[in-house]
Amino acid sequence: MEQMVHIIQNGLTKKNSPKRVTVIGGGLSGLVSASLLKEAGHEVTILEANRRIGGRIYTKREPFLNYQYTELGAMRIPSTHLLTFALINKFNLKVNEFINSTPNDLIYVNNVLTNQKTYDSNPDILNYSVADNEKGKTAEELLRSAIGPVIDFINQDPVNNWDIIIKKFDQYSMENFLKYNPVGNSLSTGAIDMIKTMIGIEGFPELAFTAILREVIVLLTPNLKLYEITGGTDFLVRAFLPQLEENIFLNERVTKITQEDKVIIYTENEVLNRQSQHECDYVISTIPYSLFNFVDIHPYESFSINKWKVIRELHYADSTKIAIQFKTKFWEKFGLFGGKLTTDLPIKFSYFPSHDFGDNTGVILASYTWEDDATIWESMKNNTRIDKALANLSIIFGDVVYKEFLVGYSQSWMQFPFSGGAFVMYKPNQKRDLGPFVNNPEGRVHFGGSHASSTPGWMQGAIESGVRTAYEVNSL
Repeated sequence: MEQMVHIIQNGLTKKNSPKRVTVIGGGLSGLVSASLLKEAGHEVTILEANRRIGGRIYTKREPFLNYQYTELGAMRIPSTHLLTFALINKFNLKVNEFINSTPNDLIYVNNVLTNQKTYDSNPDILNYSVADNEKGKTAEELLRSAIGPVIDFINQDPVNNWDIIIKKFDQYSMENFLKYNPVGNSLSTGAIDMIKTMIGIEGFPELAFTAILREVIVLLTPNLKLYEITGGTDFLVRAFLPQLEENIFLNERVTKITQEDKVIIYTENEVLNRQSQHECDYVISTIPYSLFNFVDIHPYESFSINKWKVIRELHYADSTKIAIQFKTKFWEKFGLFGGKLTTDLPIKFSYFPSHDFGDNTGVILASYTWEDDATIWESMKNNTRIDKALANLSIIFGDVVYKEFLVGYSQSWMQFPFSGGAFVMYKPNQKRDLGPFVNNPEGRVHFGGSHASSTPGWMQGAIESGVRTAYEVNSL
């Protein structure tokens, strides 16, 4: 990690023999690797299939009024993510606290409306059928009682002990681990149901224990603070443009890669209705493996059997976000300055803005869902999603949501043609079986993207893999 921070701050060692490198994908990982390689003197080209760069950094400013926006993708940065902050500091960007939770957070579960402070003092208020020895404990306390020994073991030596946990427990789903706990307290069905709703894993409890554990550990870190980039996460993307703008080609979808003593990349541009070829020495692919399925590779044998297995099988979770702008910030009358609403309604979680408090219009993330919880929104058109989200919010806030409604926007990452899902979330056994081959280069093709990192689904992971692939190619 220290070496990667050093590379972000000071660049790679400049080489006397510059290479021609093509980066597939103009998301954060691709921008980081292209930037580092260009600084080191290499000839860099970025091919992006979308009409914009940034990938799953997607700050949506239209159709919202008064220069307001929402984050349809990456929105928060844990204080422990040192690579992300190294990059933010390199570009002199400002951050402010992302207020993830407060004592005033609202909870609407099992037809009970309460707030976080009341729930913390009396968790039984939500009427879950927990065992006698589980009564009076919050979802977080129950979760800690079950997985605390594992977290403590990892924290003793994260580098080595994570591998031990993966070897021992990767076959478990999170739900089965909690139900048939091999190291600590097994939990009742009612306790697991409360954890799924309150911690936010209801959409994917059948996915790998080790994958969900990585996410949960972040949120259970003592004294953890979260931050957001002031003004919008896309400021981080825009910061690369002065250096890389001339190297970026938009609307270029890669269809085929041939590699022998050099690489030829074939692309289709649907806007200009043309096909192109790009010749280079090395490729860094940062696009999701789910989309890599549709790239022809010649010769086929230049990719290992294990890499083909990764391309075909690695699991991408879905996510849907629905954002709504209101005439006034009526939620602030309830003491909601940042923080969230937790429900068992279809919207699941709502987040209130951590900036621009006071008089003005306001945009809330009305619904943030994952995997199965996100799937139920996919068949709906944008307007229907907004109508349903308003109906859910009206159960908590009343008719004010209709009187104050201005405009809304939604995003399903599974339906988005340039992402093939929201983030990698391994199924049981996948980390153990596929994990060792996710990052491996195949001939002249190297692999980045947050999916090819130790923290998939976070900007930290995208940056980590961007630094790693740039280092790999620069060292050849």
